[in-house]
Amino acid sequence: MDATVTLGTWKRYLWHMITFGVLLGCAYLLPPLAFIVALSLSLIVCPAFSDGDTWYALALPLAPAIGFFISGGDAYFSLLLTMFPYLCLLVVAAKQRWRMTFLMEILLCTGAFLLSALGMLMRLSELLGGPLFQSLSQYVVDSIRSSLFGGSVLYRLTQFGFLTVPDAYRNSAGFQLGDFVLLNPSLQKELLNMLRLRLNEGFSQWIPSVLMQGSIILGLFTAIGTERARARKAGAHQPMPSFTLLRLSRREQGFMLALCICVVLASFSSNAITSLVYALMYAAFLAVYQLLGAAIMIFMLARRHPERKVLYGILATIIYLIFPVALFLLGVVDQFINFRTSGIQPKDQDQEEE
Repeated sequence: MDATVTLGTWKRYLWHMITFGVLLGCAYLLPPLAFIVALSLSLIVCPAFSDGDTWYALALPLAPAIGFFISGGDAYFSLLLTMFPYLCLLVVAAKQRWRMTFLMEILLCTGAFLLSALGMLMRLSELLGGPLFQSLSQYVVDSIRSSLFGGSVLYRLTQFGFLTVPDAYRNSAGFQLGDFVLLNPSLQKELLNMLRLRLNEGFSQWIPSVLMQGSIILGLFTAIGTERARARKAGAHQPMPSFTLLRLSRREQGFMLALCICVVLASFSSNAITSLVYALMYAAFLAVYQLLGAAIMIFMLARRHPERKVLYGILATIIYLIFPVALFLLGVVDQFINFRTSGIQPKDQDQEEE
């Protein structure tokens, strides 16, 4: 018996070392991947911490940070890469000592992501030497201008409809040789100016949306994974939280109504800061109801085929990415018609009817 336990322990430690090495290697070979890995590690380390793997949970966030740093990355970015998983671990540790609701755990993990991501964006803005959105736009434009294939990139963007050729340059000469495109210098200058404006407008919408939706998604699933790990450790009688059973309470519906009113009021302002706050609140409002719609969709599809729940989860993810309006409408309608209870009768009522 002791030999079996020892063998299982060594296998677990070996797996931990392999995981650490893989994450470190990915961050070293592909430094941009370190940010994605670091901001997703809470899904692994928090359940591991709740399951008793304390040292593994504490050591794993160091892997992408070390890999990014030894690849020549910025030291401040390397420290910021550990911020989100460690803050989430702090939330999990705090819940083990003090009473904390499931909603509070989600909100704290969401706030941890926002704090970490904002720190990274502030550092990026400092390195670029100006306001974030404008500096990013200028950086992309300068990279295309100095690239040998800058004309090819601009040509592809006009083909995709992201840029439009001005009427005055409809007949401008351009030469194409394979993938290499040489544009008229005046036309290229106009397209670069147009691209700068489009990117500036796009970044001001995309970055807040990705920031808020990513924080809510990771905060939610970090809390769910942590609670499930804690329930497994506590025993079979502990209820398991499930994504498909998520639903807003009356008080939470009131919060969402207040958020909707704030979004409407902020939409009338032209102030830059107010516009940024509007974009963040609007993205949060959309993300909550889209996630509720995804939970309802998976629940309804898996009602007859529970073994296909993973497949339905992948389908919901695809719809979330390409057609999120459908999930948003489903989540909103569910606040008035509870799809997860309609058509399902309690056992007592079934027995009375028999």
